[in-house]
Amino acid sequence: MPNPKDSRGRVALLVGLMVVLGAVVVVQLLRDRSAVSRGLSDKRITYEAHSLSPLEPLEPRGDTGSAEFRRNPFIYGVPPTATPRPVTPLPTRPPVQRTPQPTPTPRMARGADGRPKPPPPPFDREFLGHFGPLRMQVAAFRRPGLSPELSEIEVAKVGDVLDGIFIVREIGLESVKIGFVGYDPSEDTRVPLSEN
Repeated sequence: MPNPKDSRGRVALLVGLMVVLGAVVVVQLLRDRSAVSRGLSDKRITYEAHSLSPLEPLEPRGDTGSAEFRRNPFIYGVPPTATPRPVTPLPTRPPVQRTPQPTPTPRMARGADGRPKPPPPPFDREFLGHFGPLRMQVAAFRRPGLSPELSEIEVAKVGDVLDGIFIVREIGLESVKIGFVGYDPSEDTRVPLSEN
């Protein structure tokens, strides 16, 4: 339950604030009025007459009797034709002579004896992964069959030769290193782990 003395004190405080605010407003209004009346009494407005020549109506140029000269500003007329800008031609440049692209020579691979050989055939299997102990890892490959539904799974260890062409040189976690029979080890390629 609220205390009645607190309520009376609040009301008294509120009334006192309103009285002070009213007094400030009255004083401010009286100051503004006195400043305006002093400003008007100090400055007197003077008027001075100037003798100007009377305005004369302008004579329209051309035929004054034509109906085309006087146009109703509230009616749409034919839009004026735009004057085309003069186009200056760009200076002519001589055609650019491009040098022909060199014909790429087929890449030659290096054979085991160091002689150039044609590039080895591409590795036609997918690396599926590896299994077995660290000393005896075995890689699993998927070879596409004659139809898309058929595929062969082959396994090989390091040193095995597939199809008499591809040599499994190294088995890693995410790729295998494949060499080619009769080619230098610099021609070896890495086959990444299949995502399928």
